[in-house]
Amino acid sequence: MYRTNWGIGHGLKDILEAHKGPFTGQGHKGLYEILTTSWHAQLSLNLAMLGSLTIVVAHHMYAMPPYPYLATDYGTQLSLFTHHMWIGGFLIVGAAAHAAIFMVRDYDPTTRYNDLLDRVLRHRDAIISHLNWARIFLGFHSFGLYIHNDTMSALGRPQDMFSDTAIQLQPVFAQWIQNTHALAPGATAPGATASTSLTWGAVI
Repeated sequence: MYRTNWGIGHGLKDILEAHKGPFTGQGHKGLYEILTTSWHAQLSLNLAMLGSLTIVVAHHMYAMPPYPYLATDYGTQLSLFTHHMWIGGFLIVGAAAHAAIFMVRDYDPTTRYNDLLDRVLRHRDAIISHLNWARIFLGFHSFGLYIHNDTMSALGRPQDMFSDTAIQLQPVFAQWIQNTHALAPGATAPGATASTSLTWGAVI
C-alpha cells in the first residue's frame, strides 16, 4: 500500500491530503508536515497508539489468556493486568503532555487554516461539553446499578439484583467472538484444542 524505494504504492502524504470529509474542511492537509517537522507531535501520536495497544493487551491477557493455565493463576493474572494498565496509562499521559508541548511550541494556526486540527480546536467547547455529557451519562448509569443492588438487598429481594445468579449482564459481543473461535479452532485459534505439553498427551 505504501510507496517503496521503487515508487510502487501510495505516498503517506498523498493519502492524508486526499482524506477529506463533508465536515472536515481541508481534511488532513498539512498533517504530514506536522509529523515530519515536530518531534513532539510524532512522539505524542506514537505514545497514544502504544498506550492504547498496551491497555488492549491488559484486557486480552485475562479475557483470552494466551498461555495454558494462565486464567487460573490469579496472582499472575492480576499482576499482569495491573502492570499493563499502569504502563498504558503512563504512555497516554505522556502522549497528552507531548501533544500540549507541540501545541505551544510547534503549532502555527496561521498556516493551518481550516484543516482537521484547526476545526477541532475551533469546536473544542462543543466537543468538551458533549464528552462531559457522555461521561455524566455513563457515570450515573454505573452508579445507578450500585444504588439498585443496594436497594434490592436492603428490601430483601436478591432475585431482583444484577448478579450472576439473578439478573445477568452478559458480555454478548465477547461471547460471540469466543464462540466463533470455538467453532473454527483450525482457522482462527489453531492451538486452542491442542494439549498443553507432552506430559498431558500432546502429539508431536
